[in-house]
Amino acid sequence: MLMLKFGRWMMYPLLGTALLAQQPEIAAERLQAVPEVDRLAPVPVPEIHAGDSAGLANEPPKNLTISNYGGGPIEGVKDVGLRYLGPGVKVTGDNGLEVFADRVTLDLKAKAATFEGHVSVYQGNALQRGERAVYYYERKFLDASGLEASLGPILLEAGKFTVEERNGQRVYVGENSGITTHDVEDPDYWVRSKKTTIYPGDKIIFNDLKLYAGDTPVFWLPYLSQDLQGEVGYRFIPGSRSNWGPFVLNTYGIMLGGGPDAPAGAADAPWLLSRWHLDLRARRGVGVGVDLLDKKDAANSEITGLGLYFTHDLAPQTTRNGVPRGIVEPERYQVDLKHRMTPHFSSDADWRIDSNLTLLSDEHYLEDFEFNTYKTNPSPDNTIGIYRHDDASLLSLATRFQVNDFYRADTRSPEIAYDRARAPWAGLPFLHEGSTTLGLVGERAADPTRRAVLDPLLELRASDPAAQPLLNQLKGFERQMAEDCIALPLGDPRREAYRTQLLDSSYARFRTYQEFSMPTTIGNFLSISPQAGLGYMRYSMVDGPVSGSERTHLHVGAETSLKFVKALPGYTEPSWGLDGLMHIFQPYSAWSLVSTNDFDPIDPMVDRLTPTTRPRPLNPTRFTAVDELQSWNVLRFGARNRLMTRRDHQSFEWLYLDTYVDAFMKDPEGQRDFSNLYNDMRWQPLPWMSADVETQFPIVSGGSGFNEFSTALRFMPTPDFDFSFGYRILNHHPDLVDSNRVEFRTYNRLNEDWGVGMRQVIELDDGTLEQMEYSIHRNLGNWVGGLGFSRRDNRLQREYGMVLSLTLKDFPSVSLPFHIDQ
Repeated sequence: MLMLKFGRWMMYPLLGTALLAQQPEIAAERLQAVPEVDRLAPVPVPEIHAGDSAGLANEPPKNLTISNYGGGPIEGVKDVGLRYLGPGVKVTGDNGLEVFADRVTLDLKAKAATFEGHVSVYQGNALQRGERAVYYYERKFLDASGLEASLGPILLEAGKFTVEERNGQRVYVGENSGITTHDVEDPDYWVRSKKTTIYPGDKIIFNDLKLYAGDTPVFWLPYLSQDLQGEVGYRFIPGSRSNWGPFVLNTYGIMLGGGPDAPAGAADAPWLLSRWHLDLRARRGVGVGVDLLDKKDAANSEITGLGLYFTHDLAPQTTRNGVPRGIVEPERYQVDLKHRMTPHFSSDADWRIDSNLTLLSDEHYLEDFEFNTYKTNPSPDNTIGIYRHDDASLLSLATRFQVNDFYRADTRSPEIAYDRARAPWAGLPFLHEGSTTLGLVGERAADPTRRAVLDPLLELRASDPAAQPLLNQLKGFERQMAEDCIALPLGDPRREAYRTQLLDSSYARFRTYQEFSMPTTIGNFLSISPQAGLGYMRYSMVDGPVSGSERTHLHVGAETSLKFVKALPGYTEPSWGLDGLMHIFQPYSAWSLVSTNDFDPIDPMVDRLTPTTRPRPLNPTRFTAVDELQSWNVLRFGARNRLMTRRDHQSFEWLYLDTYVDAFMKDPEGQRDFSNLYNDMRWQPLPWMSADVETQFPIVSGGSGFNEFSTALRFMPTPDFDFSFGYRILNHHPDLVDSNRVEFRTYNRLNEDWGVGMRQVIELDDGTLEQMEYSIHRNLGNWVGGLGFSRRDNRLQREYGMVLSLTLKDFPSVSLPFHIDQ
């Protein structure tokens, strides 16, 4: 091993050969193996000074260590110096530089080290490879004219790039140059442009870009600024749908704001991500839009910024579900604002101002153009609020209003709320938590429902033949209140109260609830937590014939639990993820008594109960349907079983099972004595296998009157095969539709080049195959291609879809995301 230090020169003997070196340190180093060096066709790049290429350290190496691998000979070269022969030579610099070659010649006159044969130069995220390179250690630069350069994973074309320094960042600039990520001798594709500017780790800017498949140009853009992290750049999704016809969704993203050519992370770096949309749909026409997102708060996925979209719909009457529509104007649009500001009003709390606004052209827009949003949020809220949060409390001032009059919406004009987290109180052994709200609360009916259904229905009696068809168009609480209303005689003043509730209600509401608890542990196995709370509500400024009212509610309760632990160290089975077991058995009970004023259905009411299969919360602090809070007396008792094992030097929950039932001394929702028996289980024995099961069924006195079984299983028996299975059955629920549904999803990688996927959803109750999705994935060398087909049966109408996916390996900015539902 020869270590060179550059500076003052001295003469030292080495292996019988005279050698000039600067303050040398000499030792022998023989390593057992040489790292494999991939061969690439030599593609020269210009002379790059050591430390100047992107990803390299700013300082050139002060020390170079030459290691002769495998015991190859070292020979003297007359009038030159030394030649280190293979099978492999490694040169290491103290700045992270590593050079591998078959041989290296040290020229003491030219003060250069010449590397030959399978040369690879590594430093940081930069790589250069080829057959020959020369490092001039006195001039401190690397002549890489015989090497191809790589900036993981980007490979640069021959002799076309120079290195510049801009604002403290080293930048590659190429004229009439090309790049690729296909790391073979003859790449499948090149991206060439008149000018290419690469900011390593940040972005690439192309001017007059052409995409070549082999030597054939297949695509052109005048300009492209491509983020290497996949945030910006050009993306497109081609496909076909029954209600769209063939389509191509185009998105072009660029960063705005900041200083010119400012690198990522700099104070003046671009901060506004803009995504421009140009969507072509054969049956629906052209759609255009833009999304603007402040990347300074990019960590929150719910903050999507400002979104604008417009399309002149060529077929606005086209429906996905087969239900006929009324008149829908062809001018369809969406305006979204989901923005957050974080002012610094004080150092002891976090403040934020949130805007969540959505303006739509009509009630069918989301169903037609934003499928994923429609599935989870078919009638979006519109809210603006300011929030103060610290470790102990949350203070908010928020307003909610109806922007889209074709959706039913509750309003807050505004509402102020203050919540205290459970915490010790006044130095006493009590814990306190509570909430207080004051606001103007209301609710407005959807205009189409008001005009077509509610206005004519509320003038009828239950016996009128026209009443039932109108009732059939309502659901939920609207139908229940409408039925109660038309059951009253015409002229009854309560009918006007129902009308107000159904159409336009408004009132002022003050509510407070404060609760104290005192958790106590007896020994190491018994926990008791008695609770007591007091609440008050007042309604005033009530619209309609109902006058103001007030209600008080008292809550007392107690939670108790026992804990038994048994160690089972003999249960060890690596194939099932077991490294010993510990069984924790925890029987528990929770008693809750609420006493409050009875309420009349015509009393002001906005925050109501919604149908569910899950048990209601027993603590008033968790009960959100505050306008429908009723007296109850409930005892919930059950047992939790947990099996714990060791994994990665930590405790790991191998199995969890919670079994419980509610006993009603006073049932707030009916005449039950007992609820269903609930079982909630989760099991994750292995990283590649998990199961979740939820069941409930009556055991005494009819229980809740319905049955439910729901399970989800995920299993990956081999690295090439993954499947999941879900099954849910629901029978005889008083509000929800019976269902007997199976969902199956699988993916199988057939070999290194092919993979297939499938998803099916079947409703066994009526034998409907609701969804079918099939996808084929193909490894195309440097690309991954996918083709997906889908069919959805809406019972009244079927729809079909097809989508194409192309993903460029190692270059996420050019990937085409594969959304089968598109």
